[in-house]
Amino acid sequence: MTRQATSIRWTFVVLALMAVPALAQDAPPGGPGDQPMPGFMQPGSGPLQLMPPDAGPQPLPEAATPYAPSTAPAIENKPLATVAPRDTATLSLTARLTPDGPPIGAGVVWRIFAEAQGPDGSRELVAERHGGSADFTLKPGGYFVYCGFGYAGTTAHVTVGTGLKADSVVLNAGGVRLSAVTAKDRPPIGKDDLSFDIFSQELDSHGEPKAVALDVAPGQIVRLPAKTYSVVASYGDANARTTADIDVKAGKLSDVTLTEKAAKITLKLVSSEGGEAIADTRWSILTQAGDLVTSGVGAFPSFVLAEGDYTVIANHEDGQFQRVVTVVSGENADVEVLAAGGQKLSD
Repeated sequence: MTRQATSIRWTFVVLALMAVPALAQDAPPGGPGDQPMPGFMQPGSGPLQLMPPDAGPQPLPEAATPYAPSTAPAIENKPLATVAPRDTATLSLTARLTPDGPPIGAGVVWRIFAEAQGPDGSRELVAERHGGSADFTLKPGGYFVYCGFGYAGTTAHVTVGTGLKADSVVLNAGGVRLSAVTAKDRPPIGKDDLSFDIFSQELDSHGEPKAVALDVAPGQIVRLPAKTYSVVASYGDANARTTADIDVKAGKLSDVTLTEKAAKITLKLVSSEGGEAIADTRWSILTQAGDLVTSGVGAFPSFVLAEGDYTVIANHEDGQFQRVVTVVSGENADVEVLAAGGQKLSD
């Protein structure tokens, strides 16, 4: 192989971590692109940890728009190793979502690793950059180049000689922004009560879908390799769950809205209709089959429940009181349970 050889082999990697990054310049620190690579190390840090590769859902309509981030807050980038000014090469790298797409200007993580392995099998981290396109001054030789963009990433082997060498990395990735409503004419559910989990169509060793991104907030842009995923929307902490399949398109930002068939009820135990709520009340909510859905303690507890019929039970001191409640999707309600002489009551 000559000093100017440009043989590159790109290997696709999907980074399925618990942190949830954004597709654009608002990507939070500590995202998947900031995680270590297998078999590579930073001086003095020891071997880095492994970076993972790569209910009746219904397809949803989605609006896809062209996308490639172009701006980001300034981030100071410094090489982790210096080289002599003589006999050096400049490696200029650019990342794109699609072969004909514009360069990505923000949210990219670049890492350059030495080709040679150490005694423990790891490789030294030579340089690192965050942002968009990046130039690296390197000694002539072979290197491994990692390019990460949210949960999409790729690794390549590259050989550089003296002078300038330019390469463009195609990630074949896009993004998705998720939201949910309880009905078409209702406003989006707020982030305090709603979260999303994104799963691959592939199964793990236990036969379960592989988790890609968990606890994603509504409105957050998630950068992903272009493919089909399963999304689970969780509204509240009880039983309101919605599942759907979504398609992430390369070079596109897709907005997807799910519909949650649920509502929020606020409970209070009263001695008479319209009376003051009784404090220190213990609550249990059961299905009509008698299965416990959720529980809580307080004068005004609120619960998000999937639409349907429930038995609400209030326990205060030695008395137990109950009421049957019907939850209608999108219709939040205040529910009173009447306390009467410690007897079990039903409405």
